[in-house]
Amino acid sequence: MNADADWRARPLSELVQHILQTHHAFTRTAFARLRTPLAETLAADGGANAELALVERMFGELQDELFPHLMKEENILFPYIEELDGAGVPMAPFGTVAMPVQMMKRDHERDGAVLDALCEVTRNFTPPSGASATHAALYDGLRELVADLRAHIELENDVLFPRAIEAERRKRT
Repeated sequence: MNADADWRARPLSELVQHILQTHHAFTRTAFARLRTPLAETLAADGGANAELALVERMFGELQDELFPHLMKEENILFPYIEELDGAGVPMAPFGTVAMPVQMMKRDHERDGAVLDALCEVTRNFTPPSGASATHAALYDGLRELVADLRAHIELENDVLFPRAIEAERRKRT
């Protein structure tokens, strides 16, 4: 799917598929890919760098928050949003789409705070002088993950969710 697409005009189902195939897939891949350099950097550091302990904690916190969040979107919210493109009013297991959207946006706020803290503690992913190549690769990967998560959250909060709420409102009136 084209990253430059006008997601305010494309069908909701296309936008959902773009988010799944681009952002959800990248998030899972990035977390899997970053586990090894994180573990290797921590092992090589031997606990001398408190920054790395914070990075490890925040990485784990993000993973623990994001994976269930992604599952809720993929299994409950997104299928409903995709149905809004079809004829008729889909059955909402949650009242209105605004209810889970509110919960997802609250999750996004918490995630954003962790992303901000991760940027701060790593000085915007600048490895300390003398850092190993693995440490530098870890920070590069974290930078990419944070950038994608910010774009992902913005696309959902600013485009997908308002469009879904409006589409549901139109169908119910």
